[in-house]
Amino acid sequence: MFRRRRRRSSASRSPMPAHASFPHLFTPLQLRAKTARNRLIVPAMATHFAEPDGSAGERLAAYLEARAEGGFGIVVTENIGVHPGGRVMARMLMAEDESRIAGLARLATAIRGHGALAIGQINHGGRQTSSRLTGQELVAPSAIACPLMREMPRALSADEIPALQEAYVAAAGRLEKAGFDGVEIHAAHGYLAASFLSAYSNRREDAYGGSPENRLRFLAGIVAGIRARCSPDFLLFVRMSVEEFVPDGLVPEDVVVISRQLEALGCDVISLSVGVYESYNQLTMLSGEPEGPWLDRAGVVRRAIGIPVVGVGRIKRPERAEAALAEGKIDLAAVGRGSITDPGFPNRLYRGAGPAAVACMSCNLCLGRSARPEMICPVNPFVGRERDLAPPAPKQGMRLLVQGAGFAALTAAWLAARRGLDVTLAHGAQPLGGMQAWRSRVPGQAEYAVAVRAVVERARAGGVDIRPGSVAPAGFGLIWRERRLEPARIDAASASKTVVTAYAVLADTAGSIKGRVLVAGDDLAAADAALLLADRGLAVTLRTPARDIGFDAHPGFRVLNRRLLLERGAQIEVSVADPFDHVQNFDAVVVGRLDAASSVDPQLWNTDWGNPADAQIDDCYEPGALAQAVYRAVELTQSF
Repeated sequence: MFRRRRRRSSASRSPMPAHASFPHLFTPLQLRAKTARNRLIVPAMATHFAEPDGSAGERLAAYLEARAEGGFGIVVTENIGVHPGGRVMARMLMAEDESRIAGLARLATAIRGHGALAIGQINHGGRQTSSRLTGQELVAPSAIACPLMREMPRALSADEIPALQEAYVAAAGRLEKAGFDGVEIHAAHGYLAASFLSAYSNRREDAYGGSPENRLRFLAGIVAGIRARCSPDFLLFVRMSVEEFVPDGLVPEDVVVISRQLEALGCDVISLSVGVYESYNQLTMLSGEPEGPWLDRAGVVRRAIGIPVVGVGRIKRPERAEAALAEGKIDLAAVGRGSITDPGFPNRLYRGAGPAAVACMSCNLCLGRSARPEMICPVNPFVGRERDLAPPAPKQGMRLLVQGAGFAALTAAWLAARRGLDVTLAHGAQPLGGMQAWRSRVPGQAEYAVAVRAVVERARAGGVDIRPGSVAPAGFGLIWRERRLEPARIDAASASKTVVTAYAVLADTAGSIKGRVLVAGDDLAAADAALLLADRGLAVTLRTPARDIGFDAHPGFRVLNRRLLLERGAQIEVSVADPFDHVQNFDAVVVGRLDAASSVDPQLWNTDWGNPADAQIDDCYEPGALAQAVYRAVELTQSF
């Protein structure tokens, strides 16, 4: 007879730690004599936080340290130059001579001091840079210009190649001396090592070109050199593009062959990205695109080799990473932009504290730099400024009223509370998150709600008293008031029609719109409003005076919105001299921005607050303008 087990009441059960739901993510990985504590990796991403002379300073060290402290198992630095002729950015970290070792050691210590493995990525730009930047003639396997850089490189002679291979090997040796656990050779994205691998960029007819074996010879020589130069336990990663999306470019089957040979040469990990410069516009990787789109391609390689594979590409939710690990597609999940926004994600996930998804909006500002010439983030404006999170001189006893709902207002309220102010935020009738909350309603943009929630909870956890409606200003020593950028002139349309702004459509305050709809505007808000209406089944025509839609935003959003609009039957007309031509053929008109200069007009800023204020905070729809508003709000909190 079986004895029935007493069921424990739900009240008596202790909550299951989140890491129990992600057993693969939190399984350590043995790599030679070293152990990665989990399967989450920060991949190499350009920050521009190195010093102007190419050395590693406190700022870059603090950035890397924050991700290691946040619980990532492996942290890979941004690409480190092996030769002055291969610099790819003005503030490129360099390892071209022995003088760099001390600075690089600072980075290794910052990463390893928190239990993460430190991997330094080494690179030479080849043809994908500029002689204005390097001060030297560009070199490549063949004299073929990169279509984006538009500068003809000189084809390397066979006699020159060993010296460049030695530059990679010597840089790896310096990284080992600096205390790094390993090195990653950047052989992806069309840079020098990658350009030898691919028939797209390698048309040589000697021992370094032609057959796949010959095209591998440049990289194979580097791998063999590093294995001979460095200690047996020094880790060796190689990063490649699993598919280049260009004629004669690499595809997964090619990368399988290459990876097998690299494994035989002693490589420990294969990291798989995609693309080259020419194909980057096809790889938008923005909000609205699928998560983990390249994981299946990585799986093709993983199933063919016996060493770990890193998968990349909009991995935001741990469930997606866990599934890819469980299915054997990858062994390590790279969380790139998510680690910028949310450096403590692994630790929080392990403890089961807070949302189980990173708060990254996938706006690509961190990499596109439309707002500033360095890595930025509208959700985490302290990326690269981690040491500044220590609050300045406290302002105990002062009461602050923030009137607003947007990211900048919420960020300002949070930072002011950190300084000791008694902060109340009144968001009126607007949803918390402001214009980004509006954006979360647009088809494909629901993930914005995760970022909104994170920014709101950060303010609440910091002690901000958040209230709907209005709060009487009396009794507050400071008042900061929000205004919204809504650059639309409805007087430009026919008054005989139903005429509303794109912002009213996005805010869901436009009332009933029926029939055939003309949306006129060149900005992202107009494109998103058109998409929202088309998704409701309305017959939408989007007209813009610019040469493309969403002209104020990242180019990827134009590609994405164009595809989504056409899928819903919308018509798109660009370079239209008069967007309101034949307006009588439409039942309703929606107006967005029609003049790129109009955003400077103070009449095109709206506010829900009529009282005087000590300072102004902006809310904007387009991510680049939003980031500028957030960074200005940060400066405001440091200025009093």
